[in-house]
Amino acid sequence: MGAAAHLGIKLGAYDAAIRTLIPHYEELIAAAGAAVGALARTTPVVVDLGTGSGALAQAILTARPKARVIGIDEDAGMLALAGKRLRGRIETVEGNFERTAIPRCDVVSASFALHHIRTGRQKAAIYKRCFAALRPGGLFVSADCCLASAKALQLSHRASWLQHLRTNYSRKKAEGYLQTWAKEDVYFTLDREVELLKDAGFCVEIAFRKTCFAVVVGLK
Repeated sequence: MGAAAHLGIKLGAYDAAIRTLIPHYEELIAAAGAAVGALARTTPVVVDLGTGSGALAQAILTARPKARVIGIDEDAGMLALAGKRLRGRIETVEGNFERTAIPRCDVVSASFALHHIRTGRQKAAIYKRCFAALRPGGLFVSADCCLASAKALQLSHRASWLQHLRTNYSRKKAEGYLQTWAKEDVYFTLDREVELLKDAGFCVEIAFRKTCFAVVVGLK
């Protein structure tokens, strides 16, 4: 299933609709792009996993205009959107990033893609593949939903997410979104994400955190 279909929106409306669905979306993407700006190399090779419409790739190119960006996504329609958005500044590879080879690179990035990985074993495997693909000093950057460890905070963050959805949707539809995503997506706690990245060999920092959304950075 493509990203737009997964979210229940039309492909052409994706970029506008995603902001109504994900709280702090623009801040998250901006923070993830800015994290790449800390990379010493000014002409990095960036591999963007599940690149979607290219929002994160665009933010990375803002931070590192000379970067070479390779976007991997199994949704041909989304890759077409990314190509149009970035006007030839992205190379696209159609394929599932869990099975597609990750080229040698300086940055591996992802935004709202890795929550489709369902088990800790599978996520550990992708993190190890990312670490192996990165050159020394390279960065892994992911913007996604990362749950709090405490149940009370999880409930509070869910309420905040519901409140965000309610600015554009009825309560029934907003609740429906969260219930559907809870069945289809797997959100690890932030502590678990950090643990898996460290196990893969990364030094880990949190570049952004607001409610249940975070930008996690791993340094090789």
